Amino acid sequence: MIAVIPFVYLWSIPALIIVSIVWGNPIKRLYSRYALQVINILMVVYAMYQIRLLIGLIQLFRSMNPSSGDQYNWFNQFGDAIVQTLIAILLPLVFLIPWFRKSNWFSLGVMLFYLNRLTIPDWNAIEWLMALAYFVSWFTFIYSLFWMMKWLRQ
Repeated sequence: MIAVIPFVYLWSIPALIIVSIVWGNPIKRLYSRYALQVINILMVVYAMYQIRLLIGLIQLFRSMNPSSGDQYNWFNQFGDAIVQTLIAILLPLVFLIPWFRKSNWFSLGVMLFYLNRLTIPDWNAIEWLMALAYFVSWFTFIYSLFWMMKWLRQ
């Protein structure tokens, strides 16, 4: 269910950037910037999820062939797909730095990277609703955490 975060990111980043730049009301502009920061941190949560999946995959491969152990050379497997996966994991971690988390241009660049990379999952309507409810709960958790720690106004 956490895989819905990049899809919501792709749909919400253009709208939030347009509202934060163009909108005449300063309060709505401020809240759109806050929402942009929270969605950027949700991408960090998604990156942590991807790291956990990658660790589980490596553990699975090691358990299937325990005789090779540490002699297996991982560097022979580096290709275009591996590099894109590593960039997809490491790029959202840059959002932990406050300047990048608030940057409209960096958020747009990350959105364009994920736009080329993602495929739409084959979910039915109930799974989509559950995934969106999962996203809303994560969003409210991160927003309230930022609000309590006063990180939004830095």
